[in-house]
Amino acid sequence: MCVAASIPLLKNRVYRYLKEPGSSHKALREFLNIELQDFDNIAIVGGLVRDLARRGKVGFQSDIDIVIDGDVGKVRELARRLNAKPNRFGGFGWKSDRWKIDFWALQATWAATSGHVLVSQLSDIPKTTFFDCDAVCYDYRAKTIHASPDYLPRLRARTIDINLRPNPSVEGNLLRAARRILLWGFRPGQALRTFIDDHLNEVSFRSIADTEAGLFQNPITQAFKGSAELKAALLADRLTSSLNTAANEQLILPGLRDLRT
Repeated sequence: MCVAASIPLLKNRVYRYLKEPGSSHKALREFLNIELQDFDNIAIVGGLVRDLARRGKVGFQSDIDIVIDGDVGKVRELARRLNAKPNRFGGFGWKSDRWKIDFWALQATWAATSGHVLVSQLSDIPKTTFFDCDAVCYDYRAKTIHASPDYLPRLRARTIDINLRPNPSVEGNLLRAARRILLWGFRPGQALRTFIDDHLNEVSFRSIADTEAGLFQNPITQAFKGSAELKAALLADRLTSSLNTAANEQLILPGLRDLRT
């Protein structure tokens, strides 16, 4: 499936995905409808909406991220009741036998607490993401999509760039950039090119390679001999022009998927 042709069609993709039969989708609906029933405004953010926009349901192989526009104390109480664990960026992680779900109070998101973005409602969420491809969310109660007018055209153009430059994890975003550029076949925009050029060195290369090996079933940075080779591949005008033989073989392995991107 190709990139959604319009925001209404993307909304329909998300709606249909959430309504699909099967025990895993039922479990997700139960979390949204039962565990979050006391909150009027909740949004699904992150990989689910992005990947449904990019490739349809075959593209989504990740966790669920939810932002709750509600009292921060009530969100903490929800976390206590679920025995959810605090995550690194002000939210909580909860895991069932079918889903790993991270959730945040809107006012506790990193961009809000750090003061980089004025966040007062769910429609502000697209302003808070480091990557422009993540700058989208689905308002679950209102059944609407929040995204900039050029969100889908950027996906169709297969470009990826920085949306909000301040971020709490330089190396984490270097790794995400590498995986998205190489696995998706996207080209970095100028701001992301500068970010990669400034921060990808031998120290960060070793760090992200170690992190990737521990997190992903399909690590790709190990296909490169060092930071210079990886940087050349990421900044190349054409993806395959700078990839060595090992990297090309790694990228076409059967079953290679951008898991937990």
